Amino acid sequence: MSNLVRSAAYAASQALSAQGLTVKRSHLSEIIAALLGYRTHAALAVEEADPKLDYHLDDAEVYVLHLPMGEARVGELGLSEGGMNPSAVTTACIDALKASAGSVGVYVGVADFYDSHARQALAEAIYDDDDVAGAMAESNASFPDEPEMDIECPATADLWAAVGEWAIEADGDMTGEYDPEGDRMFNGDTLNCRGRLLYNKAGRAGLVLIEAGGMAGADDGWRDLDREDELEYRQSLETQQIP
Repeated sequence: MSNLVRSAAYAASQALSAQGLTVKRSHLSEIIAALLGYRTHAALAVEEADPKLDYHLDDAEVYVLHLPMGEARVGELGLSEGGMNPSAVTTACIDALKASAGSVGVYVGVADFYDSHARQALAEAIYDDDDVAGAMAESNASFPDEPEMDIECPATADLWAAVGEWAIEADGDMTGEYDPEGDRMFNGDTLNCRGRLLYNKAGRAGLVLIEAGGMAGADDGWRDLDREDELEYRQSLETQQIP
């Protein structure tokens, strides 16, 4: 059974008590279980006790919390009544999870996970991939920097409902530095990239990285720009010849 819920419930209880708020430890355990993607603490306990699972909560390298489920559980337990501030309870549980997780990263939702962790991990995976290195070598540009990844969080499968494995993929662009004085003809200095991180699930909210990789191909958009420039040049010549 994971020690995470037990220690986080105690930490949340202490933090709320310091604010003059009294919440049962059992209720806090329910809210923390919900944040971890479980309908009830009992469901978490059953899954944690399953020896057939390869990974459990304490094996996770990353936790991605399900905030809407945690907030809903606060309401179901009646903690939004009687002058209690429900957001204070949820915040205390999230802070307690972060403190109790130690070196394991804790993110609130997939978008936070992407912005704060996965986007950089994807960029590194692309830059370090052997196939991408081959695409760089075929270009006449040097690529000193990792790709710029999409700002928007990509659509993914439901992380908390996923069984066994879960993946996140995103696109990016890598712009190289072309040397006009070099001995090679210009053939593009931009690579269209895609990265992928594949995880094993550790509980509903926990992730363990299995593999990271990427792919890249030359962006030939510059050829279209050259053709547009040539067309504009020819049109300007024709205009000048009109008496």
